[in-house]
Amino acid sequence: MTMRTQLVLVTAACALAGLTAAAAAQPAQKITIGIYAPSVEFGAAQARLAYVQGLARAIEQATGVKTEAQSYANVAALKRDAVDFAIIDGMCYATNLGWKLLATATIGGGTTRPWALFSSVGDSMQALKGKKLAFIGTGCNDAGFIDNAMLESEVDPAFFGGRSAKPDLTAAVAEVASYKAAQAVFAPAGAGKGLTKVFDTGAVPNPAFVEVSGKLPPAVVNTVAASVIGYGGAGAIAGWTKPARDIYTALAARMGKVVKAGVFASADPVRIDARDALIEPPTLRDTAVVEVRHLFVRPSGGRME
Repeated sequence: MTMRTQLVLVTAACALAGLTAAAAAQPAQKITIGIYAPSVEFGAAQARLAYVQGLARAIEQATGVKTEAQSYANVAALKRDAVDFAIIDGMCYATNLGWKLLATATIGGGTTRPWALFSSVGDSMQALKGKKLAFIGTGCNDAGFIDNAMLESEVDPAFFGGRSAKPDLTAAVAEVASYKAAQAVFAPAGAGKGLTKVFDTGAVPNPAFVEVSGKLPPAVVNTVAASVIGYGGAGAIAGWTKPARDIYTALAARMGKVVKAGVFASADPVRIDARDALIEPPTLRDTAVVEVRHLFVRPSGGRME
């Protein structure tokens, strides 16, 4: 290989490396954000879309990158579109913990909300036996959420006569309160207006803001996270706070089946004084031998043969 050929190859390699570095340093051309949060009571699909569009504008202003927003009817469609970021329901993030958590939604002043079982036929669980249960069909281990997280693995899956999956919280509550097509529903504590609370089922984390695609530079991701936490747009989601991963991992653990068994109490040890074992029982003093004379019978004539 001649000196000139070597020089040409080195020059080409340097040019290629420069193009690669330039491509890596090139800022993002577009950011996409999706929302799938059916457990948040936006009231209408338009309100849900308006909220995420407002958040997208705030992110675009902070990053200088064109940002588009889209509302999704199910988590499968959101995954299929491979958005860059997403507002995702708490139970869905609990089943997709591989996504990077950037912020946690605050509703009612907290990062979790108390949930309960509500009924249209009274406050007794036995009154619901064989009745239909309405629930939010998230597609994120719904059976585990209902049977284990809400019912603590203590109610047979066949207890309810049927289950009706609804697209969001508003529809699930209306199925019981308005349409009377079901008699019970799991919902946040403040959502069961007009219904009777049967019992509390524990706290459920609010939606999470997560990075989905993992394709954007870290600097852009950090700016987006800061923009979300500082966003104060009005809506069903009051605001955002720093990520609280533990509340989602706790829900993920609750969604697994728990097999319960009785616990036997340990008996208290009984201590015996050694001297008690050396005391001779009174019964040992009784004679066990019959005297010999008792074996003879004296004849009536007074003479023994």
